[in-house]
Parts: sequence; structure tokens; C-alpha cells
Amino acid sequence: MPALADRDSILLRDTRLENALICQPQQRNIHGRIFGGFLMHRAFELAFSTAYVFAGLVPCFLEVDHVDFLRPVDVGDFLRLTSCVLYTELENPDQPLINVEVVAHVTRPEIRSSDVSNTFNFTFSVRPEAKATKNGFKIRNVVPATEEEARRILERMDAEMPQQNQ
Repeated sequence: MPALADRDSILLRDTRLENALICQPQQRNIHGRIFGGFLMHRAFELAFSTAYVFAGLVPCFLEVDHVDFLRPVDVGDFLRLTSCVLYTELENPDQPLINVEVVAHVTRPEIRSSDVSNTFNFTFSVRPEAKATKNGFKIRNVVPATEEEARRILERMDAEMPQQNQ
């Protein structure tokens, strides 16, 4: 129950940011589709902003998970990027981890449809020297408010486990 969470927690939905754009011809690859690097760049910018707002300090990028481009994005498509902090890892106080998910949706308002094109997962931390300048700095725990949010968090944590054990 989110209402019973401690004061050092925040609901997942309260960490969300969103960005939208129309894909332009100068962003296309040799196949006429939107270049994957452009999508990744825009996703990174939103993830960085999300981690920055969440932590209150400039984040330090650590890694991006494997990216599958599930659905192509065409020139003229309305692309909506939504981000949230899925979870934090606070075991190491010197390097707290902030895991940000960005989902890219190709939206067609005229037919009221939206399809997931890509999901990006980024991990950030906060530099120790930045934390030292802000007394009482603390990264909050992220708490799911729905079963769907809890499932997404667990799936992401499970996906991270094999990488940490290697």
C-alpha cells in the first residue's frame, strides 16, 4: 500500500517525464526509416533528465541495456517518449544506482492507436563529489502503486541479475 510507504519513498508514477516529436526526413537512415541512433539519443536525453529531476543532482551515466528495435519508426511518425525511474539500488551509499526506463511509442492520433517501438533501460549514479556539496543528500526508494508497475520492476530486476553475476 503506497500510503504506508516511508517518507524516503516515491511512487513510480511521480517520477515520470514525457517528450513528443514528429520524426523528420533528416533523421532517416539509408532504408528511409528513422535512424536507431537518433531514437537512442532522444531516449538518453529524456532518461538523463528523469534521473536529474529524481536525484536533484547531475547524474552520472553508467550503462544502457541491450536495445531491440521492435517496430520501425517512419518519417512523419508522431513519436512519444515516456520515462520513469523503475527502481533504485541503495546498497552502496557511495554509488547509488538509478534505473530509468524509456518507452518509445509510435502514436497515430487519427486512428487513436499507439504501438511500442522500443524500450530503453539506462542506469545512472550520482558523483560522490556532487553528493558532498549537498548535506543530507538521499536517494529515495521507488514504490509501485499498481500490479503492472510491480511486474515491470521485477522483470527489469530479473533481467539485470545475470549481468551482475557474470
